[in-house]
Amino acid sequence: MANDILRALLAASLVAGAVILLLCAIRLPLRRAFGAQLAYLAWAAVPAAMLAMAAASLSAWRMPAAVQQAVAPLRQFASAALPAAFAAAGVQPWQPWESWLPWLVAAWLAVAVAMLAWHAVVHRRYRRQLGPLRHDGGIHHSTRTDEGPTVVGLWRPIIVVPADFAARYTPHERQLILAHEAVHMRRRDPLMNALCALTQCALWFHPLVHLAARRFRLDQELACDAAVVREHPTLKRSYADAMLKTQMPTQAALIHCHWQSIHPLKERIMQLQHTPPSKFRRAAGRLAIAALVAACGYGGMAVNAASAANAAAQGTDKYMVKMKLNAGGETSAPALLVQEGVPAAVASGAWRTELLLTKAGGNSVFVKTVIKHDGQVVSSPALLVPVGEAATVAVDDQFKLRLAVSKPRD
Repeated sequence: MANDILRALLAASLVAGAVILLLCAIRLPLRRAFGAQLAYLAWAAVPAAMLAMAAASLSAWRMPAAVQQAVAPLRQFASAALPAAFAAAGVQPWQPWESWLPWLVAAWLAVAVAMLAWHAVVHRRYRRQLGPLRHDGGIHHSTRTDEGPTVVGLWRPIIVVPADFAARYTPHERQLILAHEAVHMRRRDPLMNALCALTQCALWFHPLVHLAARRFRLDQELACDAAVVREHPTLKRSYADAMLKTQMPTQAALIHCHWQSIHPLKERIMQLQHTPPSKFRRAAGRLAIAALVAACGYGGMAVNAASAANAAAQGTDKYMVKMKLNAGGETSAPALLVQEGVPAAVASGAWRTELLLTKAGGNSVFVKTVIKHDGQVVSSPALLVPVGEAATVAVDDQFKLRLAVSKPRD
C-alpha cells in the first residue's frame, strides 16, 4: 500500500513537473500570440494530465478479465523491457527501502494535512478581518478600508469591497472593479484557486508546483484584466488608476480572488497597453490550447502506463528453475532465478533453450519454452509444472531437458 502511494506521488510529480516546465516556457509566447485569456486557459493542461493519469489507473484496475488477458502479452513485454532499462540506467530497486516506506507516507500525509489546515486557518482569519459585511446592491461592504475588492466564497461567491469604496474610487473605476470581480465569479476562479491550493498540499515537496501557483494566479488576474479591457477599451487609464489606489497590506487567503494582493502591479498595467488579438488569432489560439491540453492528457496516460508496467515488473514473483540438460552429448546442470514474465535462456554448445514463466491456476507455473539449434527453432513446447515438481522435454536423441520449479528461499 505504501509502495503504491509513493509510486502514485512520484508519477504525479513527474507529470506535473513536466507540464509546468512546458507552460512556464510558453506562457509568455502564448499571451503575446493569443492574448491573456487563452494563455490562462493553458493551465488546464496540468489537471488534465493528472486526471488522465488517474483515469488510466482506474480503467486498468476495472478492466474486464477478457481485456486483461488480451493485453497480457503487452504487459509481459513491458515487464521484460523496463527493468532492463532501469538497470542500464543504474536505478536500484526499492526493496532495501521498503521498511521506510510507511514512515515516508506518514510524513507526506502529515505535511499535506498541516498545509491544508494552514489554508483553513488563513481563510477563517481573513473572513474575520473583513468584519461584518453590509449588503448593498449586489455587493458587500467591509468595515475596513484596507480589505478588498475581492471575491470571497467557493460555492456562493460574493464581491466584497472596502468601506471607503465610493469615496476612494471614481464611478468609472468602481464600474471597472466590479466588472473585474464579476469575471472572477463567472469563471469560478475561487474554486480554481482552491483546487490549486489542494494540489500544492498534495505535492508540497515539489518546488515547481509552488512556483506554478504564483504564475497561475498572475495569469488569472491578467486574463480578467484582458476581459474587462475588451469590454471597456476606452477606460484603460481609469483601470490603471484603480489598480494604483488599491492597497492590501494584510495577508489574504489564497483561495479568494483579490484585486491586487501578490500580483505584480507593473506587469498588469503594462499588459493594458497590448492590442487585443483578432478573432482569427483567438480561434487559432483555442485550437492550440485544446491541442496542448489533449497532448498533456495523453502524456499523463503514457506515464501511467510506464509506471504500471514497471510496478508490474518489480511486483511479479520469482522462481528457482533447476535443470538437467543433455544437449549434443554434453551434460550440464544450470540453475536460474527467473522472474515471472521476464524471458530467460541457457545455452549448451549449438543448443539454446529460452524460458518464459507465468502463473497458472493453483500452485502451478506455465512454462513456455523455445528450443533452438544453430539459431533455428526446432521445438516450442509449453509445460504446466506444479511448483516443487519437475517436467521433462526431449527432442529426438540429441536434446533432453528436465527442469524443476520451486520458490526461492528468502
